[in-house]
Amino acid sequence: MSGLVELYGLTASVMHGEGDEFAANLLLDFLKPNIRAIKTLPAKGSKPRNDDLVIYVGSFESNPAGAQAFKSLGYTLNWESLSEGSFVLKTFRKEGKTTIFVTGKDRLGTLYAAQDLKNCYLRIDMGRVLLNELNLVERAQLKYRWLYNWDDRTNWEPTIGETQPAADTAERGRNQTYPKTQEAYLRDGKRVLDFMSENRLNGLILWGFLRDTHGGQAAAQELCRYAQERGVRILPGVGLTGHGGFFHEGNHQFNASSWTKAHPELRAMDERGNYRDGVICPEKPENRTWLREGLQWLYQNFRIGGVSLDAGEFFVCYSEDCRKARQAMGGSDPDFFKDLSRAVSFMAVEAQKLDAQTWIAYPAYVGFDIESIQNARAGTSSGGPASSRPFPPEFVRRVPDFAICQWDLTQMLQERSWPSPFRAPSKHGVGLLRRGGAGSKSSGELYWKRMEEVTHHALSSKLEGLATIGEMSPENPNVELNYLTFAALAFNPAADLNELFRFRIARLYGGEEPAKKLMRILDLLEDETGMLPGNMDEALKLVGQAQELSDRSGKEKWARLTSYIEGLKRQ
Repeated sequence: MSGLVELYGLTASVMHGEGDEFAANLLLDFLKPNIRAIKTLPAKGSKPRNDDLVIYVGSFESNPAGAQAFKSLGYTLNWESLSEGSFVLKTFRKEGKTTIFVTGKDRLGTLYAAQDLKNCYLRIDMGRVLLNELNLVERAQLKYRWLYNWDDRTNWEPTIGETQPAADTAERGRNQTYPKTQEAYLRDGKRVLDFMSENRLNGLILWGFLRDTHGGQAAAQELCRYAQERGVRILPGVGLTGHGGFFHEGNHQFNASSWTKAHPELRAMDERGNYRDGVICPEKPENRTWLREGLQWLYQNFRIGGVSLDAGEFFVCYSEDCRKARQAMGGSDPDFFKDLSRAVSFMAVEAQKLDAQTWIAYPAYVGFDIESIQNARAGTSSGGPASSRPFPPEFVRRVPDFAICQWDLTQMLQERSWPSPFRAPSKHGVGLLRRGGAGSKSSGELYWKRMEEVTHHALSSKLEGLATIGEMSPENPNVELNYLTFAALAFNPAADLNELFRFRIARLYGGEEPAKKLMRILDLLEDETGMLPGNMDEALKLVGQAQELSDRSGKEKWARLTSYIEGLKRQ
């Protein structure tokens, strides 16, 4: 990428393929104020346009005119070697005319190409539209790139007078009610989805997807529509034993508390034989019927992209039904893995019947290293002697292999216990980094170097994706930088972060030179071992220098970064 091309012409068009209208309109809305002649039109047949400026938007399958124009210029590309979500951005200039290919392998890749063109490469300068000469191919290395949120803690658009999100407690998500207004649910959710679409994140695990207190079914349907348009799958959290079931809070037929109040004999039992309120026994036939019907209702009424099936963190039910089921299973897995495998297996099969293309995820609540498996809840009666636990754990072969296991990377990162060389034991796996959640001790940290470490290990461990907590607002400078770094590396763990700062972060922080200084500042604040409190004064000195270099658009970002670092010094 070198040089700048000015985009102009008496005639200009954005020709889009079928299904690519949203991507085309992103570019039209950005360009229209300065290129008034520009218009969008659908590709019909394979005849290329002859305008002074032509932007072809869409895959070669959806936009045959773009495919023909690409071929006529002598270009070829082996699309078979590229993964879902990959894309091409290419410019061609001849005799005063400009052609731009905004071409994805599929609709998702096209959307990413349009977002990158708008947010990274197009520039407006004194009424002129300028563009770097482009000749790049971006390949999606990891298939799954997710955020993991609770609704009651997601706070991307704080509003004066509204209650703040719930604290990070062990009971959050079980007994918490939604603390903000109904309108805030959609405002927060849409801002999250906009960011995800702009940064190539394709899945949002959302707990508290359905509540009466934030709009119930209508609000959830609107959120799904908005997400689908932007290429993001919503995966509602579904509690297979508790967590509200399908409808997290409210008097609803598929709310777990409502169900167990009506049928108290179907509740789960603790080790002493006491019933557990709001928690269902996963083995009772009546409960399995309820779970099956709830899943059907969810898929029939909402345009979801999958589900995250949660059997409960180290949950064990001691009803007679569950005791007998575990005994019949045999094997050496601890009881909580046995209950997980039965509950998740049943629902995973039911979900795939409803949608063969759905993403079915489930958390293991442990890392994928041997120590994490052996030490999970060690010492509890349900855990059994650590030395007796098999590795790989038996649940990974009991759960259908099309399901995606969420391995918790948090402790592995903290203790730097990455096994190498080593493959995560499930056929399909995602690494979940539970750091930076609202109200958590890690919410004020940067994950610049450690995010690189996580993504590199994820790739070498054959994980197919990464997920991180996405509840805090990117108004906080460390949070925004964490999200942007995560998104870049989740798309491509081998990505050159210099390019991220040059083209994306430079626009936020007022230019390329300030962005280079920001990289030096981040190196002072954090490394692979954690935060570096001894370098705060030096970092603040560099912030002052960078702020002087920044253009007006970046001044506010630098002011916020100054406040952030000063806050770290006071801790």
